[in-house]
Amino acid sequence: MSYVDVRKVVRYPPEAFVVATPADLSSGENRVADYTTFPPYVIVLQGFSFAALDGASFYVDVDGRSRYVYLENLASARGLDFEEGVKVPATRAAYLKLYSPSSVSGYQLRHRVVVFRPTTALKMQLGMELTARDRELAGKLDLVRLLGVSTPKPFDLAAGVERVFTVAGKQSPTAAETRTVARLVAPDGHKLILLAVSAARPVAPGKAYLHVYRDDLEVMKLDLYCLPSLSYEAPVRVVALDKVTVDLEMLGAGSYSVRLVYGVGRLTVKEKIAWGLELTAGERSLAEELSLFDKVEAGVE
Repeated sequence: MSYVDVRKVVRYPPEAFVVATPADLSSGENRVADYTTFPPYVIVLQGFSFAALDGASFYVDVDGRSRYVYLENLASARGLDFEEGVKVPATRAAYLKLYSPSSVSGYQLRHRVVVFRPTTALKMQLGMELTARDRELAGKLDLVRLLGVSTPKPFDLAAGVERVFTVAGKQSPTAAETRTVARLVAPDGHKLILLAVSAARPVAPGKAYLHVYRDDLEVMKLDLYCLPSLSYEAPVRVVALDKVTVDLEMLGAGSYSVRLVYGVGRLTVKEKIAWGLELTAGERSLAEELSLFDKVEAGVE
C-alpha cells in the first residue's frame, strides 16, 4: 500500500500531497491505501485517477461507512490525464480498496490527500465533537447563524498565491543518475507553494521518480509512470517558508521530461497565527484589534 504519512509530512496546513505509485493487484479485493493515523487533522481524499481496467471496481470506506464512494467498473475511468469527480472528507479513518478481476502488475493509479487543521467551523460543518473552547467560540462569533447563511467555499489549493511560475525541463542521462531539477527558495517575508507536477510517462513503472523535499524532509516520492502527462498537471499544495527541492531519480539511460508549477505570496498575519509563527509587535497589535486570534481558531473570515 502507498499512502501519505500525514502527521509526518504536514507543516503548514491546509496542504495537499499526491500519491503516485503503481500497485501490484491480486485477483479480488486489494487494499491500496489506509488512512488511520491522521487525527487530529481532517483529510479530504480527491484527485483519484486510474488506468482503464475492465471489470475492476474502486471503493472507499470512510469513518465507518462502507463503500461511501463506489466506482463500479474502471473500464469507464477517465485515465491518468484527468481526475474522477470525487471528494471525500474523513475525520477518523479511510480505506481505499480496489477489486480486480485478475492479477495485474504495475497498475497505474493516483490520489491526492488534502490536510486541514480542524477549526471550530469545520468541526461543526462535519458534525465532529466540539470542545468547550469550540463552544465558546461558536457562541462568541455566532457560527451557527453564519453556517446557516451559506455553505463554506471549497478550499483553493492556490490560496495566498500572488505570482505563479513554471519550471519545465528535460534530462537525458546515459546511466542511472539523480539530478536536482528545481531548488525553490521563498523570498523573505513570503511563502512558496508547490502547486502542480506532471511528466512525460515512461513505458513501464520504476523507471524514474520525482522526490519532493520541503526543507530537508521528503514529503512525496512520485513514480513518473503514474503522473499525468505534460498536457495536464496533478494539483498539490506544499507550503515552504524556506525552500522546496525537487530531485529526479532516473534509474537508467533515457529521456525524462517534467514540469512543476509553483507560486509565491506574502506571508500574512492570519497565516502566521494559524501556523504558530512569531508575530512582530505591530502584527500582534493588529491581530488583537481585528480579533484575528479567535477568528483564525474558529475558521471564519
